[in-house]
Parts: sequence; structure tokens; C-alpha cells
Amino acid sequence: MLRQLQCRADDLTEWLLIFELEMRRSRTLERRMEAYRDFKKTVDRIDSLRRDAELAHFDRLLVPLDKKVAGIMRSPAYRISEWFNQHEIVQWFVGPESVDPMRQLRPC
Repeated sequence: MLRQLQCRADDLTEWLLIFELEMRRSRTLERRMEAYRDFKKTVDRIDSLRRDAELAHFDRLLVPLDKKVAGIMRSPAYRISEWFNQHEIVQWFVGPESVDPMRQLRPC
């Protein structure tokens, strides 16, 4: 049981690192928001793992994951993505049809 929980925790740690990098280095806001949503899903999976670990009395297994999640949530990339997610007024800005002045130029 401990090996299965450890394997799940390792996979989730790897996913956290991937989504953190995607939130930081994405070139478009759409991809950053996609990484933000995937990060939220991963946090939900960590909560599921937490319930399983508590039942098996392996609570200390999740301490490194909790620290990593807290660190990502304090990062500027996460906070910007969270701001865009919370403010529906600017949701039109996220997506393939965002305003690009060079795309709107037309030859005369």
C-alpha cells in the first residue's frame, strides 16, 4: 500500500513541476490558463491521495507535496492566472481570438 501511495505522490509531484513550468513559460495567455486549470485538477488529485493516505496512516507522505503546492500558489505566474480566472470581465481576452493589432491591419 505504501508503494502505491508513494508512486501516486511521485507522479503528482512530477505533474506539479510540469504545470508550474507551463504557467511560467507559456507564450500565450490561453496556454497559461490551461496549465492553471490542469494545476487545479492536480491539487484535487492530491486531496484524493490525502484521503487515501490518512486511511492508511501515512500522513507524512504528503508534506513535500503540500510545500510544493504552497510555493506554486505564491508564485507570480499562479497569481496572474488566478486573477484572470476570477475576473470574468476579462475572459474574452483569453483565447485564440484575442486582440492582436498586427492581425487587424489590412492592406488598402
